[in-house]
Amino acid sequence: MPHSRTTRLAVRLLLVSAVVLGTAPPAAAAPGPPTALPAYAPTDEFRWSVQPSSPKGPNGRNEFAYELNPQEKITDWVGVSNLTREPLTVNLYATDAFTASDGGFALLTADQPPTGVGGWVTLPKKSYTVPAGKRADIPFELAVPANATPGDHIGGLIASVNTEERQGDGQTLNVERRVAARIYLRVTGPLTPAALITAVDVDYANPPLSFGGDMTVTYRIANDGNVRFSGKARVQVTGPFGVRVANSELIDIPELLPDSELRLTQRLPGVFPAGPLTTTVTVNPQDASGALPSMGRDVTVWALPWPLVATLLVAVSGLLVWWLRRRRWHRLVAAGDLDGPPATVRPVVS
Repeated sequence: MPHSRTTRLAVRLLLVSAVVLGTAPPAAAAPGPPTALPAYAPTDEFRWSVQPSSPKGPNGRNEFAYELNPQEKITDWVGVSNLTREPLTVNLYATDAFTASDGGFALLTADQPPTGVGGWVTLPKKSYTVPAGKRADIPFELAVPANATPGDHIGGLIASVNTEERQGDGQTLNVERRVAARIYLRVTGPLTPAALITAVDVDYANPPLSFGGDMTVTYRIANDGNVRFSGKARVQVTGPFGVRVANSELIDIPELLPDSELRLTQRLPGVFPAGPLTTTVTVNPQDASGALPSMGRDVTVWALPWPLVATLLVAVSGLLVWWLRRRRWHRLVAAGDLDGPPATVRPVVS
């Protein structure tokens, strides 16, 4: 990036479109001319869009979904629509996806080279200019390498626009705005779904003058297999003898891609401090084929009900003082330091 009098900083904004499962790709053909859009959308937040297409335009798909063998190669089309009143030049490229720590679908930034499906996509060129209010249908090739591992490989086809924005302090920011269509590729071979709970951390606030405090449970779920999955989770707290103290509602687990880890936090208010509190996180994952084996992980913390403990200590202390004073009185009587109860005088009859 060339330098100027002001420092140019690289800021990339990841703007990814939500999509649903599509159909198989069409056969290869030459790209057609830009196609007129049904209507101009002047109020759209995104001034361009990206979607699966064909030589004749979009065919109802919202994502690229394939099941291919190693060394298999296909050609498909991506449609880039210009929703502005001026010609728009976009950079078009593919990259790999991952699950962000908050559960969102994320794509690598432009300066991070893809090692998965994003690197298996080839486009005729890197930059395209789309006339105002038109759509360009652009072919691309997806070639699965011979050493591709079985399972799900997720990525996205991105159309980005770079702009320069001057800040109040005089600095110029180089901003990349991106819109993408998702790529879901499953390479044939053995599928090994594997969900793991990698960590459970419990933070329990136990105020001294309260009969219950807030518990915050933070746990991590990892996808250690080669198939994406989602599912449900629940957090439950039990006290002595397995008595349930608190539990959450069912928690949705967003889609977790292979080699990704998700961090979730659940707050449980007013948990009674019943002594040993065992927090159990249970996860019920499922993939496209159905339910996967459930799993759970426990963590135990100690929390005493301080008002009850204080009341018990006062009662025990009072009983102890009474017992000590009673014992001391008996000892003094036995030593003759204190007179016993007065003797009974009976009259003598002669």
